[in-house]
Amino acid sequence: MMRLFVIATLAIGALSFTPSCPIERFSRSTATTIISSSLSSTIPSSSVPAKENDDSIWKFVDLNEKIKNMLVCGDGDLSFSASIAQTVHNEDICLTATVLEDQEAHGKIYQRSISNAEQISNFENHKVEFSIDATKLEETFPGQTFDRIQFNFPHWKGKANHRYNRQLIDAFLKSASKMISDDGEIHMALVQGQGGYNAKTLTEYRDTWTPLAYAADHGLLLANVKQFDAMYNLSSHRGVDRGFKIGQEPKMFIFRKEGKAIPTRNQLCCRHELHILLPDNEESLNSQMDIMEGDKIQEIIQEVVPRGIRVEVPARSILLKEDTGYETNMAIFMIVYCGESLSMKRDEADKYRHLAEVAVEEHVPLRENRKGRLVSKPFPSHLLESVVAENGSYGLMKSEK
Repeated sequence: MMRLFVIATLAIGALSFTPSCPIERFSRSTATTIISSSLSSTIPSSSVPAKENDDSIWKFVDLNEKIKNMLVCGDGDLSFSASIAQTVHNEDICLTATVLEDQEAHGKIYQRSISNAEQISNFENHKVEFSIDATKLEETFPGQTFDRIQFNFPHWKGKANHRYNRQLIDAFLKSASKMISDDGEIHMALVQGQGGYNAKTLTEYRDTWTPLAYAADHGLLLANVKQFDAMYNLSSHRGVDRGFKIGQEPKMFIFRKEGKAIPTRNQLCCRHELHILLPDNEESLNSQMDIMEGDKIQEIIQEVVPRGIRVEVPARSILLKEDTGYETNMAIFMIVYCGESLSMKRDEADKYRHLAEVAVEEHVPLRENRKGRLVSKPFPSHLLESVVAENGSYGLMKSEK
């Protein structure tokens, strides 16, 4: 039986049809060979051969991964697909390589267009498709799904700011999310600074393409991020046959559908504050000590949010009645919702905020003019400590718990 493989890489992408084919898992030698093989490709100076046992480095197929088909979008001069064509054929996987340009235009732009296309299509279970828009995959492949859709270094054709590149990856992720199988993955390679994975502050993160937020909008979670060693000819720079720089730390962002828990560092979060009026009595639940030092507030909120959303209370503080003008002291809690196995969207998080306010108010009174305020925009979980520090001026203290 034959296996199906569809591939997509670079500039504004392309996809193409692949019939359904059974597949067996790759061997350890296969996973290494796929990355190493190259069809007279120019290896960028920043690329270093992947170490076979290094889990931090992206490998074409993990040892425990089962893939029947793969789609590669926007494959520049088709070098990426050509570099893996032989190995993929040996594994009986059907491969489709796609580009945005029509065949005539592609041949005029790229010196290796014809030779790379022939190298791919010479195998009976491979094909090359032209004029494929990676943002409209459902129109090109109606009724089909793929176990892997890959887009290496997407970039708006021509010089562009964040706005147009964000629109590109948003549209790609929206389309690809409809085309992957239940256990399928979307792999998207980004150069250093585009993905925001190593951002240290919210300001730094917001100056990236913020792919996690766009993925979440389309029901996707960031399952993993790995170093990507681009071992093929990087040929398409703003739609012309010219190499481009990918920096020292290009990353492969791996997205999948909701349902399975992802690492805490990869989760997306939204936050808001609860302002609780502290009672003067010393009854168990309502005592100031229980409210401030216990986990009761967190437990109450965790009970009312959907399964797959994790609640944190990373900061809390007390405002004295002498400072607020209220008759009692006031406790301020920073409430954070994290998408553990559900994607984190701002509108959904605001529903959690409403549920939290209703549930907590059954036990303690809330400050009226602080209820109903919209939650924050989503931010990566690894920036939570920075968010807490930035909000210290508002009376919140970092929790010691």
